[in-house]
Amino acid sequence: MSWPNRITVLRLLLVTPFVLLLLNAASSPAYRYGAMGLAAVIGICDAADGIAARRMGAVTRVGSLLDPLADYALMISALVTLSIPGVLSANPDLQLPYWVSVTLVSRDLFMLVGTMVVFFLTGFFQGLPSVTGKAATAMQFIMVVLMCAAPDLLEFLPRVMPVVLHAVWGLTVALGVISWLGYLRTGSKLLAAGGHGG
Repeated sequence: MSWPNRITVLRLLLVTPFVLLLLNAASSPAYRYGAMGLAAVIGICDAADGIAARRMGAVTRVGSLLDPLADYALMISALVTLSIPGVLSANPDLQLPYWVSVTLVSRDLFMLVGTMVVFFLTGFFQGLPSVTGKAATAMQFIMVVLMCAAPDLLEFLPRVMPVVLHAVWGLTVALGVISWLGYLRTGSKLLAAGGHGG
């Protein structure tokens, strides 16, 4: 269990308190900002464990599987929770639309299952990073953090915030779908080549 993998396990463990804080977000701003802080910490840890693994030469098969699992665990939990009516505020504009959550959760589940299928059929462990995939993950983090702060921002920018939220939702979904198609193409090539990437 290398240090990068320990950081990844920590990210997984932080998902539960993040969801618990988010479920109580409507009752107090402290819970919302606690959830936002945890999401930021998890995002920083996500970047840190990848950098540490590369610099230490500690990229492992376990880490290659745990890293995306930690990302999907957080994002799926956040997307489902933020779609619950009234979880952030009684204002319906602050509920994550189902077209966003269903699309992104479907993408994450597909990619999680796809990674496991490729592994079991080919023995290929390494993740399949892409520019759009990294951008999609980053945008999901930004979207979660923005929504946690949205109830307060909406009071100061009542006309601007709905536009900003819809723009962020649309961009996040677009990047998610593009990366989804890219991963599907890459996974299909790996399966066809027997996991040798040819």
